[in-house]
Amino acid sequence: MFANRMRSLESSGIRKMFEMAGKMKNPIDFSLGQPHFDVPEPVKKAAIAAIQNGKNRYSVTAGFPEFREAVMEALSKEGVRPESVMGTAGASGGLTLALLALADESVEVLMTDPCFVTYGHLVRLTGARPKWMDTYPDFRLTPKHLEDAVRAGDSKIERRILLFNSPVNPTGVAYTADEIKALAATSRRLGLQVISDEVYDRFCYDFPHECWLKHDPSAVLVRTFGKTWGATGWRVGHAAGPKEIIEQMTMLQQFTFVCVNTPSQWAAIEALKTDVSPFIEAYKRKRDLVYEGLRETYKMTHPQGAFYAFPQIPGKDAEDFLKRCIEKEILIVPGKFFSSRNTHFRISFALDDETLKRGIEILVRIAH
Repeated sequence: MFANRMRSLESSGIRKMFEMAGKMKNPIDFSLGQPHFDVPEPVKKAAIAAIQNGKNRYSVTAGFPEFREAVMEALSKEGVRPESVMGTAGASGGLTLALLALADESVEVLMTDPCFVTYGHLVRLTGARPKWMDTYPDFRLTPKHLEDAVRAGDSKIERRILLFNSPVNPTGVAYTADEIKALAATSRRLGLQVISDEVYDRFCYDFPHECWLKHDPSAVLVRTFGKTWGATGWRVGHAAGPKEIIEQMTMLQQFTFVCVNTPSQWAAIEALKTDVSPFIEAYKRKRDLVYEGLRETYKMTHPQGAFYAFPQIPGKDAEDFLKRCIEKEILIVPGKFFSSRNTHFRISFALDDETLKRGIEILVRIAH
């Protein structure tokens, strides 16, 4: 009855937790990765003005020129000057288009283990072969990981893609400028086409975010406005990179997403002018609250970006730990949804401080 590709898919574990929260009386929801703050007022007003001024029809497929110019200008301030940019239906739309344009049955796609839950599914939808690189225990991708993966790969593989992410969902790892430079140089030497998922670029707490495109102009950059400006439901993001790749992605968008939400494009222009540093400082404090509150009880790496921590499950019975969390109305995401292992769990600290403190206290009690 259904297409064969559906056999490789299953409902997101994160969404399962979200649905479970709706059935609980007073849950502490560490599961869903979206900011807890609201869209800044200037950005709301720009969206409302666009709607009231009749900017409600289709835009050109790649996005309005004003939108693309604003994105280009913002990237140039980071020292990034891609050949072309386009609007996408959130980061998920950008990743989907990039993989559909670049990956097929002749391609192997390299990803870290752990990595974001949708990566493997998207790769399988293209017919490409997913290949995970084990990054435990520190969750950091290195040039050696890339070299070992290519060396151990099938010699019949025609092309390889690296699907890269920084800051990382689910681990909170963020890569320094030196690390990105080394990884990009190794990727170019190995002939890897890179898709760089940088949706949490503003959520980098200990050093400035480094864009992959600064070191590899052949890469495709994917970002979103939803995470940074609290507008995840508006579904507006962008992709940037070589002109020929963006053109192919734009052609695919004609027959899939058609175009990006029109009022959201105009709001995104205003968003790029809106300071979100107070939000980022607040999330840095939340990161510290989580790390200091849990590190004596749980083995964990120090999150440097995004709004996630990835502690190790105490003991060896992951299912029992999850059961105890649910009994206490604590919603976390088991590591098995991001990884071949089920030794860790992801928590999102995108919560108000009081709820966060209460959740940390309960997690500490559960571990004892």
